[in-house]
Order: sequence, then C-alpha cells, then structure tokens
Amino acid sequence: MSKKNLIANLVLYIFISTTIYAADIKSINLLIESKDYKSASEEIEKLLISDSDDPQLLFIKGVLFSEMGKQNEAIKVFEDLSKSHPNLPEPYNNLAVLYAQKGDFLAAKNALEKAIKTHPSYSTAHVNLGDLYTRMASESYNQALQIDKSNQSAKTKLSLIKRLFNFQPIGKNVALKISEENEKAESESNLNAPITINPSQVNEFIESWKTAWSSKDFDNYINHYSLDFMNNKNQNYEKWKKFREPRIIYKDEIFIEISNLYFEVQKETVEVSFNQTYKSNNISSTSKKTLILKNENGVLKIINEIS
Repeated sequence: MSKKNLIANLVLYIFISTTIYAADIKSINLLIESKDYKSASEEIEKLLISDSDDPQLLFIKGVLFSEMGKQNEAIKVFEDLSKSHPNLPEPYNNLAVLYAQKGDFLAAKNALEKAIKTHPSYSTAHVNLGDLYTRMASESYNQALQIDKSNQSAKTKLSLIKRLFNFQPIGKNVALKISEENEKAESESNLNAPITINPSQVNEFIESWKTAWSSKDFDNYINHYSLDFMNNKNQNYEKWKKFREPRIIYKDEIFIEISNLYFEVQKETVEVSFNQTYKSNNISSTSKKTLILKNENGVLKIINEIS
C-alpha cells in the first residue's frame, strides 16, 4: 500500500451524534485542513469534556494526531476507539494505514480484515487490503532479487505489479538491468497496451466527486465530468452543466452519503454503482446510482450518470 494512497484514505468519516453539533465538527475539520492544529486540538478537548466517549470526536482526534505526525498517539486513539466501538470499520482502516506506515504489514492486514468483517461493503478497506498485498508482494520480490539477482521469475512478477497497479516499490537499491533492445521493446509495448485503471484511483475519484458536490464547489464538481458526457436523457456536457449548477450553488447545505459501492473495471472505462443518500433543505432521498467513468489521458472523467 503506497504512502500516498494510504494517507488519501485517512477519511474524515462523520458519525451520527446527538451531543455534537455539525457546525462544531465542520469548524474543527476546517482548522485541521488549514493546519491550525493547536486550535483544532483545543476545540476537540473542549467538546470532549461534555462527552468523553463521543466516537466522532475521538476519530477526528486520531486524524489530528496523524496530521501532526504524532503516529503513536494516533494509533493509541484508534486502538481505544476500536475497542469501545468495535462495530465501526473506520478506526480499523486508519489503524491499518498507520501500521503500514510503520512497516507492520501483518498488523495492518489484521486491522483491515476486522474493518471488512464489521462492514463487508466498506470499499475503502477492500482497496487498502489490495494495496497492502501488493506492497507485501513487492517487498518479497525485492528480497528474492537481492538474494539471487538472476531470478528471472522474481523480475517478471515485480514488473507485472508495477504495470498493473502503477506501484513503485520502496527503495532497496535494487536495479533491474534491462538491455537497450529490451528497454525499447518494452517502451513500444507500453504504447500499444490498453490504458489500465487502478482501483485506488476509482475510490479516490468518487470521494473527490462527492466532496465537491456536498461542499457546493460547482467548478470542481463539474470538472469531474468529461466534455464528451452524454446521459440517457440526451443531456450533453453543456446541458448537464446548465441543469446541475442551480441545483448545487443555491442549496443551503448538501449532505451526501455513499454505501454499498462496487465497480467493474474494463479497458478504458469503469462502471461504478452505489446507494446514494441525499439530503438538502427539505429534500431527502435514497437512490441507486451508476457512474460510467473513462480514463482520459490518465485522468478519470464521468461520461454518463444513471439514477
């Protein structure tokens, strides 16, 4: 699991709480995003006085420690939270992130398996577990190359992982010697190969799309759509943009929750389906939605939206 993907999946999951106001949580999140860690910590501790076992506050406290580079303190918070609220998958996921950063892959694997056990449809944990297995496999192949640099099997499998997952192994000073002829052949092969889509890339894209929508950042939201967009109602990109803009920017607030997410990756597209809960002003609805994504020069874009 690459550090970039791991950190990206330290999500600020919002729990239901009867004692903490949404405005307080939003304020704390903004303080963390602006790196005002001292003020964020003070706000969290002040709110914890009234409810020391609030899972949302404890979760954000763990995220704050992680953002501050206090990994041991973050681990302690998430470990305690997973014990006091064992049915929540998010603390296990973030524990796995922190364990993996420390190189304890076995502990990370166990934590992700617990996250999936508590919530089998929790896609983030599934993606992280796949990334973790990739990292562990790459480490093993690197060790095999260090022991026997002529091990062609290890060379082949390490190259395959780098192509499929766009994963670069951590530095072990292992260099694969490739002749100029082989290097040229591999380069030509890559040019003709179909564009692949990394499952982690899909997960991050959906999270980014949802965040842009819920924060009413219309420019960022519409940027997730391809200029070739065309839905089943014959709305192209310009019509869709005109249709969606007033339905986003004129809302007081928007809440989006995604569950039961799954996707099927093909050569250059991916079909993503999920249950969507939408709340805004006096509107509340739950529906099934499907997004068809296309890889445009390495960047995912929505080419169709079905609901």
